[in-house]
Amino acid sequence: MNKIILASHGEFSQGLKQTASMIIGDEGNIFALSAFRDEDEPIKQQVERLLEKIGYDNVYLLTDIFGGSVNNDLLAIQREHPEVHLFAGMNLPLVISIATQSGKINPDQMNLILEESRQGMIDCKQLLTAKINVGGDDL
Repeated sequence: MNKIILASHGEFSQGLKQTASMIIGDEGNIFALSAFRDEDEPIKQQVERLLEKIGYDNVYLLTDIFGGSVNNDLLAIQREHPEVHLFAGMNLPLVISIATQSGKINPDQMNLILEESRQGMIDCKQLLTAKINVGGDDL
């Protein structure tokens, strides 16, 4: 089973985990960790402690923003454990797609999952305007 560690600034990761669990159920393979300004334990240590419990195989570390402190801190884990996968810019489609894969995700599958999660970002105003201008009712 693929294991997902969501890591973010503030409580974004907890909200994302909760929402994903509402949609796909809670299989116990999604974990949420947070970094706060006045944190007791740095995010890197939180992730390392969790990895010791769940192992390193089929683990996907998802962070909120590339170049942010959370992502930067976890880059060290990626270097130390190349079997772990680190992705920045997490969103709900990405979490659901990884969580619902039944087995190990190969690089081609991961590229498709990443592209699909990027395509989940839609400018609805532009979409509606385009549909109205061509006279269609269906999206």
